Amino acid sequence: MEKVPFRQYAALLSQYLKPQWIRVTLLAIFIFSAIGLALFNPQILRYFIDTAREGGERRALILAGVAFFAIGLLGQVLMLVNTYLGQDIGWRATNWMRGDLAYHCLQLDMSFHHEHTPGEMVERVDGDTAALSNFFSEFILQVVGSLLLLGGILIVITLEDWRIGIALTGFVGVSIFVYNLTRNIAVPVYTAEREGYSRLFGFLEERLTGIEDLRTNGGIGYTMDRFYDVNRDVYGRAVKAHVMGEVLQTISGVLFALGVALAMGMSIYLYEIEVFTIGTVYLVIHYTMMLRGPLIMIGRQINELQRATAGFKRIEELYRVTSNIEDGTEALPASDALGIDFDKVTFSYTEDESVLKDVSFQLQSGKSLGLLGRTGSGKTTITRLLLRFYEINSGQIRVGGKPIEKILLDDLRNQIGMVTQDVQLFNATVRENLTLFDAEIPDDRILLVIEELGLSEWYQSLPSGLDTLLEDTGFSAGEAQLLAFARVFLKDPKVVILDEPSSRLDPATEQRIDSAVQRLLKGRTSIIIAHRLGTVQQVDEIMILADGEIQEHGERNQLVQDPDSVFSQLLKTGLEEATQ
Repeated sequence: MEKVPFRQYAALLSQYLKPQWIRVTLLAIFIFSAIGLALFNPQILRYFIDTAREGGERRALILAGVAFFAIGLLGQVLMLVNTYLGQDIGWRATNWMRGDLAYHCLQLDMSFHHEHTPGEMVERVDGDTAALSNFFSEFILQVVGSLLLLGGILIVITLEDWRIGIALTGFVGVSIFVYNLTRNIAVPVYTAEREGYSRLFGFLEERLTGIEDLRTNGGIGYTMDRFYDVNRDVYGRAVKAHVMGEVLQTISGVLFALGVALAMGMSIYLYEIEVFTIGTVYLVIHYTMMLRGPLIMIGRQINELQRATAGFKRIEELYRVTSNIEDGTEALPASDALGIDFDKVTFSYTEDESVLKDVSFQLQSGKSLGLLGRTGSGKTTITRLLLRFYEINSGQIRVGGKPIEKILLDDLRNQIGMVTQDVQLFNATVRENLTLFDAEIPDDRILLVIEELGLSEWYQSLPSGLDTLLEDTGFSAGEAQLLAFARVFLKDPKVVILDEPSSRLDPATEQRIDSAVQRLLKGRTSIIIAHRLGTVQQVDEIMILADGEIQEHGERNQLVQDPDSVFSQLLKTGLEEATQ
C-alpha cells in the first residue's frame, strides 16, 4: 500500500492542534516532567540500597523512602493529568474533523448520496475519525517523550559505564529499526477492517429503514442470511487486525527479553570485576526494565499510526470526492416573486435513459403552475433541478432571469421553499423542528404561523409549548405535513414548491390548510405537483408531463374550456385515476 508522506501527517496535526496550542503545550510540559521524575527515582533506590548495605544512618534511609514515595505519587498525578489532557485534545480535534467531514459530505451533490448509504457515511464520518483520535492526542508527544526517555536512560547508563551504555544503545537502535520495518505491514489489514464495518453499518441502516416491507413480504429470513454473511466477513477482518496487533506486540516482547538478558549478563560481569556496586547493578537492571515502557509505547504508537493511516487514507479519499455542482457568484434579484424559465432542458440520472427531454416552459413571477403527470413522468425531477440538486445535461434553466448555474447556491435554496411528500421530523423540540434550528426566528412569529395553519388546538395540548420534544407529542401524518407547511411560512421564500401537498391529508385536514396555502402562495411564484383535483383548482397554469416531455401547457381556464385539451379530458375521467 502506498505510504502516507510525513508532510500530510504534519499538515493534519497543524490544522487541528494549532487552535489548541495552550493545551498541547501544557501536555508537553507535564509529559516531560513525568519523564524527569521517572529518570530520577531509580537513583534514590540505588542510594537506598548502597546506604543500607554499608550500614548508613536510619534518618538518611527514611528520607530516601519518603522522597521515593513523594516522587512516585507526583508521577501518578502527572500521569492522570496527561491522560485527561490527551483525551481532551484528541476528542476536540476529532470532533472538529467530524464537523468538517460532515459539512463536506453535505455539500456533495445528490448523485454521491445515492451511491452511498447513510450507514456507510456514519462509519466514514465517525468511525474513521475515531481511529485518528489517538494520533491527535498522543502520537507525537508520546513518541517524542518515549524517545527522550530512552535517550535519558541510555545517557545515565553510559555515565555509569560506557561499555554497557554502548551495548544497550545498540539494542535500542536495533529495536527501533525493527519497529520501523513493521510500520506499514498492518495498514492494509486495518483498512480492510474499516471497510468491513462500513458495509455492515450500511447493510443494517438499509434493512432497518425498510423493516415494514421486509416483514410484510417475508424477507426476514433472507435478511438474516445476508446479515450473517456480512457479519462473518467483518469478523474475519477484525480477527486479522487483532492478530496483526498481537504479532507486533510479540515482537516488542521478544526484543525486550533480549535487552534484559544483555543487561543482566553485563551487570554480573561488571560486578564481578568490582566496577558496579549492588545498588548500581539494581540501577542498571531497573533502567533496562524501564526501557520496556518507551519501546512498547513506540511500538503501540506505530501500531496506532497504522490504524490512523487506514482511517486517514479513507478520509483523504472522501475529501477528494468533489461535487459536480459548482457554486455560482450572483445573488437573486430582490423582487417579491421570481420567474422560472426552462429552455430545452434535457436531464438523465443515468446515461441509459433521459428523464426530461427537451423541456421548455416559462412561469411568470407571481404565477402558479399545476404540474401533472403519471409516476416517472419527470414532475419531481423538475423541482430537484430548480433547487440544483443535479446538473442538467443540456439546455438552460433561469430563475429571476438569471442562469441557475450563476446563482449562489445558498441564495437559490433560501429563496425556494418546498413541502415534500415525506416530512422529515427531528428528535428535537417543536421550535427547532419548525425553524430547522434557526435560533433567530422569534417565538411570536412561530406562534402566528401556528395559528394561521389551524394548529392552535394542537399547540395548546403541548406540555412545554415550543420547548416540547417532538417525540413526546402525538400527532397524525396530516399534522406532520402541517408542520412542514409551517416551515415554509417561516422561511418566507419567493418561490414555493408543493410536492403532492395533499397526498397524506384527509379531507378535513386538507380543508384546514387550504386557506393558509392560498395565503402562502399569494405574491409568490409556485409549482404544485398534484394528483387531486382540489389541489389545482386555484392555479393559474397547468402543465402535463408524459415520459419526460410536455404533453400540454397553458392557462387553466383556457384548458378547462377547451373540450379537446388533455386537462379537460382528465377532469371528465378523474384526475386521480389518470395520473397514477
